[in-house]
Amino acid sequence: MKVLASLSILLALLAVSQATAETRSITIGKFTYLGTGTQTRSDGTVIQGVSSYELVFDTGGVTAEPIPFSNAILFVKGSRQGTQSSGFPTITTGNGCGQNDSFPPCDLIFEGGPSSAGFQLAPCALQDNVTQTCISIALQLVSLTGKNFSFLLADGEQFCAFGINNTFVLAEHMRRRSTRNATRKASARERPRPSSCAVRRLEAN
Repeated sequence: MKVLASLSILLALLAVSQATAETRSITIGKFTYLGTGTQTRSDGTVIQGVSSYELVFDTGGVTAEPIPFSNAILFVKGSRQGTQSSGFPTITTGNGCGQNDSFPPCDLIFEGGPSSAGFQLAPCALQDNVTQTCISIALQLVSLTGKNFSFLLADGEQFCAFGINNTFVLAEHMRRRSTRNATRKASARERPRPSSCAVRRLEAN
């Protein structure tokens, strides 16, 4: 696939409580809009205007154990696709996304294209592969229960995170071309809920 635009953002968990003695956020991976191009399938069929999105988790040295999620959902122009609907009841930030520890770190590819070609997600560019048509791309990470949860960081600190973390890539960043990656921090906020520890936000790079 010919890549015409690229964008990476930080996936992070950020604290609702701004207690200075605690870690306010941790980086757990990277979400990248890889661009839009032409895809040739094994039967020789050529499909124009296929967008690719990559989600890579990396919590090595950050958390004591991989973080589990019930779903990672990508939203593009009114369409959506999640890991749960793709056959994975749960995933983790560990090797093989928690499915097989012998695999490399969790690396998920989502593809969007014409619904007539069987794609669940919409593409992010016109068929000329140049004009970006997305206002935003949203990534949602959902805890196993959908409620706030906690886990241990590598240094033993307890980290409490929101049950639902939302990260957005906005159109102004998607217009930048592959001459250089655009990187920015993204917020993932939810209304605070009562918890035994300060709830904080997960971020991605």
